Amino acid sequence: MNRIWQKLQKELKDISKISKCVVFGKSELGCDLLSFTLGEGDDVILIQAGIHAREYITSFLCIELIKYLSNFAFFGKVVFVPLSNPDGVKICLCGANFIKDKKKRKLIKLILKNCDKKFFKANANGVDLNVNFNCCWGQGKNNVKLAPSAQNFVGKSPNSESEVKSLIFLTKKVSPRVILSFHSKGKVFYYGFLGQRKETLKKQKEYIKIIKEENGYKPIFTKKSSGGYKDYCLMKLNILGFTIEVGDNSLCHPIGLKNLKEIFRENKDIMLKLLKKGKEKCKTL
Repeated sequence: MNRIWQKLQKELKDISKISKCVVFGKSELGCDLLSFTLGEGDDVILIQAGIHAREYITSFLCIELIKYLSNFAFFGKVVFVPLSNPDGVKICLCGANFIKDKKKRKLIKLILKNCDKKFFKANANGVDLNVNFNCCWGQGKNNVKLAPSAQNFVGKSPNSESEVKSLIFLTKKVSPRVILSFHSKGKVFYYGFLGQRKETLKKQKEYIKIIKEENGYKPIFTKKSSGGYKDYCLMKLNILGFTIEVGDNSLCHPIGLKNLKEIFRENKDIMLKLLKKGKEKCKTL
C-alpha cells in the first residue's frame, strides 16, 4: 500500500482523538466521509479539502490546522472535512486495483491508460466533484468532457455523486457563516460567483481583506467557472465562500509533503481571524 495513503489514514485516526469525528456520508465506493469538529456554539466555519484527488496536500493541510487549532480556546465552532474525495485520492496514490466493483475498476483503468494516476482529479465514477454541484452546472469554460475522465467531467446530472450529496447535507446541517474550500495551486483565492445574491457579495469584502492579509494570496473574482462547492454555497445556500489555492504555481501536481510546512504557515491563522470576526459580530447584535 502507498506510504502517503497510509500516512493520511493514520493522521485522520489521530485527529479523531482531539476533535469530534462524525461520519456524514459515504463515497461512491462506500468509504466513510468524515467531519471533525472543534469548539462549540452557533457561529460555524466549515473547512473543506481534498475534493480533487491529486490535491491531497490540502487534506494534510486540513489535518495540521486541526492540530493547531486544538491548542486554542475560541468562540464558535470549526467543522473540517479533510478528505472530501477518499476514493479519488486513493486512486491517485494507489491506482485502480483496490477497487472491488468490477465495472468501476474497469472504468478507472481505462481512464488511467490515458492519464498518469498522479494527475487524476475525479472520483471513482470519473466525475470531477467540483463541477458536479447544481449551480450553473455544465456551463464552466472547462466543462467540456462528455464522458468519465480524469478531470472536468461534470457527471450525468447535477449533484449526482454521493460525495457531493453528502457535502451538501453536511453544509445544510451545520449552517456555517462561511466556508473555505482548499485546493492547489497558485497562491490565489477565488471569491464571488455570477449567480450569487448582491448582499452576499458586499459582505465578502471584509473577509477578502482578512484572507489576503494572512496568506498574501491574490483575490480573484470567479469567472468562467461553475458547478463548484464554493459556488453552490454562494448561489443556493447564501453562505459566504472562498476557494483557496495553496502552493506556488511553479510546483508540480501533486504537491509534495515537503511543501506542507510553508503552506501551513501561510494559512494557519485565517480561521482564528474569522472566528474573532464572528465574536465581534455577536457583540454588536
